[in-house]
Amino acid sequence: MLLKMYSLGITGYFVSNFNRFDFFVVIGSIIEFVLIYQDLIPPLGISVLRCVRLLRVFKVTRYWTALRNLVASLLNSMKSIASLLLLLFLFIVIFALLGMQMFGGKFDHIFLVEEKPRNNFDSFWGALITVFQVEKKILEKKNSFFNINVYLRF
Repeated sequence: MLLKMYSLGITGYFVSNFNRFDFFVVIGSIIEFVLIYQDLIPPLGISVLRCVRLLRVFKVTRYWTALRNLVASLLNSMKSIASLLLLLFLFIVIFALLGMQMFGGKFDHIFLVEEKPRNNFDSFWGALITVFQVEKKILEKKNSFFNINVYLRF
């Protein structure tokens, strides 16, 4: 960053929005590092913005038409993916509410001695997480079965 500032000059460096963002990320990361090292604050997560700097790769899409077409098709498909994710979330909410209605508070007498597990249907957020965990396990089993079948065919 300093080399680029030296070569472009201060005013030339801050003309580009990418350079401004890089400056903000680098200075924020340095400040966060110093404050954490001095034990003045807990980690804030500003260093995560360093990963966003990798998006500069998409500047290449101006010159590389195949990559530009690929990125455009991915962005066009995001609308249908968002609709699918909304439908999936709706199913998770419906089954969480159904689980709360059927199983909510029914197993309290079992957990009088020991601590109740987090995956239960006693609260809405717990029910959402429980349904998501069950759905994830089902999908993992289906994928592993599919992988075994593909392996055995060849």
